Amino acid sequence: MLKKWDCVMVGHHENIGKIIEDWEKAGWRLHTYTAAQMRAGLEINHYLLFEKGE
Repeated sequence: MLKKWDCVMVGHHENIGKIIEDWEKAGWRLHTYTAAQMRAGLEINHYLLFEKGE
């Protein structure tokens, strides 16, 4: 079985824990987390890359 990958954008850092918890309950594992600042410093987006499978 091939691995499946899905990237989720999280707009506010307070939502990160809940999103990780929800995805892990659905059988996914967090692979990578990163953040990127957008719009001249007005917004920071957080990206979670999840993996599933072998």
